Amino acid sequence: MTLREWGWDDHWAQLAAQLDADCSKVARIVGQDRASWSVRTYSGPEAARIPSAAGHDHKPVVGDWVLAEPGPMPTDPWSIVAVFPRRSWISRGVAGTGKSEQVLAANVDKVWVVHGLDLDFNPRRLERYLAVVWESGALPEIILTKSDLADDLEAWVSQVETVAVGVPIRVVSASDSESVQILRDTLNPGSTVSLLGPSGVGKSTLVNLLSEATVAATGEVRSGDQKGRHVTTRRDLYRIPGGALLLDAPGIRELRVWALEDGLDRAFPDIDQLSHGCRFRDCRHEGEPNCAVLHAIEGGDLDPERLNSFKKLRSEAEYEMRKTDPRARAAAVSEWKTAMKTLKYHPKHRDRS
Repeated sequence: MTLREWGWDDHWAQLAAQLDADCSKVARIVGQDRASWSVRTYSGPEAARIPSAAGHDHKPVVGDWVLAEPGPMPTDPWSIVAVFPRRSWISRGVAGTGKSEQVLAANVDKVWVVHGLDLDFNPRRLERYLAVVWESGALPEIILTKSDLADDLEAWVSQVETVAVGVPIRVVSASDSESVQILRDTLNPGSTVSLLGPSGVGKSTLVNLLSEATVAATGEVRSGDQKGRHVTTRRDLYRIPGGALLLDAPGIRELRVWALEDGLDRAFPDIDQLSHGCRFRDCRHEGEPNCAVLHAIEGGDLDPERLNSFKKLRSEAEYEMRKTDPRARAAAVSEWKTAMKTLKYHPKHRDRS
C-alpha cells in the first residue's frame, strides 16, 4: 500500500520538494490518543512520539503529514521531527476556558456534520458547526442518521435546509443498505472525510457500515435523555473499501468557536447577501439606518433568531481575537471609547435643541 492511498497527492509532493524534505521519511498521522500517535509510513503502520527536544510550530493531529524517523531499536516508536504546513484544519477554543486553540483534525477535504434524527432539532448548534467547518477550509455536508426513527422525514429535511443554506443534506439509516450505498457513492478515493457531532448520533456506526467491518467502537444512547456515551476516546483515520479515508473522533460536548472570518459569512449566506444592501459597508445590523438585514426581519423574510445566532457567533469570534491579537484588542478599546463619547454627546445635543 502506497502513501497515495492515504491521501498523498501532487500538492504534497510539490510542497515536499519546496521544503527540500526527505520523502523517504514522509508519514501521515492516522491515530492520536493524548501523547501518543500512530503513523502510516512507506513501510506500513508504526507507533510514533514527539522527541522532548523537538520544537514543532504545531502539535501534530490526525490527518497531518509529517516527517518521521525510526528509533534506534526496531521496537522503538518512530520520532516525529517535522509537521507539513496544513491545507485545512478544524479547530475550536479549548473546552471550558476557550483560552487557546485546539486543532481537532488536519488536511480534511470534507466534513460530515452528523445529526441523529432521534434527537430534537437544534438549528443554533447546526449553525455553529457549519461556521466552524466553513472556516476550516473543508466542505461541509449534513448527514442525518437514524432516518428510520424520524416521524416526519420531509419536515426534518425542510428544517435543516433553512439553516444549512446550499449545503448538501444526506439521509442514512443503519437498517437501510441502499442509503448507506448512496452515501458511499459520494466518496472519492484518497479523499479525507472527518465526522463531526455530539456523542450518540451514530458517527462510529457510520464508519463501521462504510468500512464493512467493525473498526470503531460503538455504544448505546441513554434511554432517559437519548444522549450518547463517549465510547470513542481517540481520533483515528480509517481507509474504507473504495479508497476514501474516514476520520472518526470523540463526540463534542462543547464547540467553542476560535476564529471566524470567511466561515461566518458562508454559514449565513442569506445574511451576507442582504448586508450588501445596507447603507454602511461595516453595518453590524444593530439599529443603523437603512439596514437591509433589519428590514428583512421587519418584512418577515428573515428569522430574527437566525440573526441573533449570527451576532452571537460573531461576538464570540471577536472576543477570542481580542484575547490573542493586541491590534484587535486596541481597536475594540478605541471603538468602545468612541461609543462612550457619543452617549455623552447626544443628551447635550438634544438639550441645545
